[in-house]
Amino acid sequence: MSTNDSPWTQPSAFDSSSAPISQPPTGAPVASGVASSTNAFASPSSVPNPIQRPNDPGAASNISSKRAWFIVLSILAFLVVVLVVLGYFFVPWASQPREKAASSQGYSGSATSTGNISRDWAAGIGKAWTLDSISPVRGEHDEVTTLVDGTTLYVAATNSTREGLDVAAVDISGSQPQVIWDSSNPNVIRDSYRLNLRMASIGDRLIVGNSTVDKATGEVQEAPWVDDAPLTVAGDVLVTCSGAETCTGWTWESSEWKQQWKSITSLQELRHGIWEMRDAPVVGSGDDMSVLAPVADRRTLQLINVRTGTVTTLGEKVQLDPTSYRRDVFVASDGVAVVVDRDQAQFFDTSGALVDSFQVARYLNEIVRGGQAPTLEELRTYLTTRRTPWVAGTVEVSGRKCEDVTVSTTSGGSSRIVHDAKGLAIDSGEPCYPDVTEVRMSADGAAVYIVNGGHVQSDHVYFLDTEGDVVHEDMALTSADQLMWAFDDLVIAISKGRVTAFTPASA
Repeated sequence: MSTNDSPWTQPSAFDSSSAPISQPPTGAPVASGVASSTNAFASPSSVPNPIQRPNDPGAASNISSKRAWFIVLSILAFLVVVLVVLGYFFVPWASQPREKAASSQGYSGSATSTGNISRDWAAGIGKAWTLDSISPVRGEHDEVTTLVDGTTLYVAATNSTREGLDVAAVDISGSQPQVIWDSSNPNVIRDSYRLNLRMASIGDRLIVGNSTVDKATGEVQEAPWVDDAPLTVAGDVLVTCSGAETCTGWTWESSEWKQQWKSITSLQELRHGIWEMRDAPVVGSGDDMSVLAPVADRRTLQLINVRTGTVTTLGEKVQLDPTSYRRDVFVASDGVAVVVDRDQAQFFDTSGALVDSFQVARYLNEIVRGGQAPTLEELRTYLTTRRTPWVAGTVEVSGRKCEDVTVSTTSGGSSRIVHDAKGLAIDSGEPCYPDVTEVRMSADGAAVYIVNGGHVQSDHVYFLDTEGDVVHEDMALTSADQLMWAFDDLVIAISKGRVTAFTPASA
């Protein structure tokens, strides 16, 4: 709104530039003013004002009065506009529907897990629900771990003193989470303090560190493996390892744990390596089923037969070799592939015998998770041609600034490029060395989930729309302490004080 601040002068009945007005004779009546001119603000009984000349004090007073009223009305109009605007953003009727839609849309998926993500993620990220009432996320906890078994989410935690265990079971198949049980046992003591808190599921038992939990009731009991942590479950055998030089096989029979074998291995890693493999370190099947022992990074790999406990070394060396460099380990359905010294691959069968050795291709693409374990022959195809016939496809970090993601599907067709995906390479110039820890893809390649490896300045969790060239990111996902895929269309994020579920954004 604009105002005219120039002086306003009431019109007069004469022109001061004309000749002087002749005076009436003495005693003649003097006119009190122009007959049609009256004071609109005067009371009815007031006498009409005389003609106000430009230099009369009355003229200035009248001008000031009108200007004052104009200013007051302008201020009132401005305040009304401000109140209307503020009310739109802050009053309950305006804000509540917007917050509700943004904060929780519920889960409406099929609660299935095929290994590939839903293509609906290409539309963006939506928050399904938040849960902060269960004991493992309330209060102060030193370690929190999660596991999804079917449609049940298990969350467990211990405090900084390693005394006591909180664990909860939550049904996550519906629109909102339903707590099945929430248990605490203050008497549990974790002696295996060297190892991270880990969970495993076998039969009707949940394994949490050196404790077991009844899945039906939530009852927590101490396990017979005091110093071990669960490595994996192979068939009906639970394998625990000490982080030192022993691993043990257990079965649950007649409501008690029975030790099947205890084996000595090479010096073990405490927290990384085989412990953190993205797929279970299980090789073979039947009587030939084995698990990879979590040996230290520069020790030669070893297999443990889960039926007999027999330890087999993959190759001849078992002592520390400071010159060796093991870049990656792949578990196949019929053996193990080890990439050593950056460009040399060695294949071992389930018995531990060396069956192949060859040069690998440079700049391998990132493998998409999902599907069944590959065979050694399929792994050979990947390591020599960069193609992955057993999963949906691969992604490659590319571009002049290493901010492009090239997505290729196994089914064929043209590759798609998504731009402006920052922080997925160690450097910012070609050749691009990817810094990626996990990649998932929809079966048709329309949606891609990708997480960087933490070697760059900032963490990133992206959902890519490969058809629309769009990068979706939610800081609640990026800042989470743990991420776990529950279903093709549901991701669980664990942060201090809460569990949050994310699902594709509503259309």
